[in-house]
Amino acid sequence: MTNIVWAWLAGVLLAAAPHSATAACTAKELTPGWLWSYNGTLGEKDQIRLTLALAQGEFTGVYYHAAELKDIRIRGKALDGKRLELDELDGNGKVTAHFDAEFAEHDPRGQFPGALRCQIISGWWQRTGTAPKQPVYLSLESGNAGTLTHLYEAAGVQDDSLIHRTAFRFQEAVSKGDRSAVASMIDYPIRIHLAASVRVIHSSQELLAQYDAVFTPAYRKAIAAAFPRNMFVNDRGIMLGRGEVWFGPAGRVIMLNN
Repeated sequence: MTNIVWAWLAGVLLAAAPHSATAACTAKELTPGWLWSYNGTLGEKDQIRLTLALAQGEFTGVYYHAAELKDIRIRGKALDGKRLELDELDGNGKVTAHFDAEFAEHDPRGQFPGALRCQIISGWWQRTGTAPKQPVYLSLESGNAGTLTHLYEAAGVQDDSLIHRTAFRFQEAVSKGDRSAVASMIDYPIRIHLAASVRVIHSSQELLAQYDAVFTPAYRKAIAAAFPRNMFVNDRGIMLGRGEVWFGPAGRVIMLNN
């Protein structure tokens, strides 16, 4: 699913932008009223997810560490359509750290070819008054309509925190091999995509009987690697990871894609 989302985003960004000798990310490309989510690393191994919203030329947003799943507020702006300056804020609005990065014209890690615009953020993070700087590398995972205060409105969700709790519990149950818990969190009947086939499973008992065929080692690994917070959303539901799992507005699993 992420490959599809990436291809769609790349097409939208390139189509929206005037062609020039120098690629840059502009407000026209990062549509106001949308949320733009990036996955990557802060430092060498710390996995983070950054979600940005653009309004009147200013960025607001949140990011979190995968190990903590606690939103950290940020605000800032882009200079010359390329350089990105974001301040990290504590609960009182005090600046506690700073991102000094840019929308890379070419992927410094070589994962994505060609001239880029808003797809890669690369630079540095530094806590206020301390050193050293930590490298930051983020790639655009998804873009969708929404607000930072009501992320999942497009799917008819009333309580964002319910979705976050459910996604985390489901991911944890899959990772720990708690089959009964996994089966209890699914809205039946459910369509399950397995390679080139689709199965419809009507009950928890039926799922448990086919559990190993559905939750293969590779599938469990993909679910465990996903970010269960600030996820992609559309009118069909909320997407965990690369579309491995979809949640409905009540927080129950409505689709599995292995």
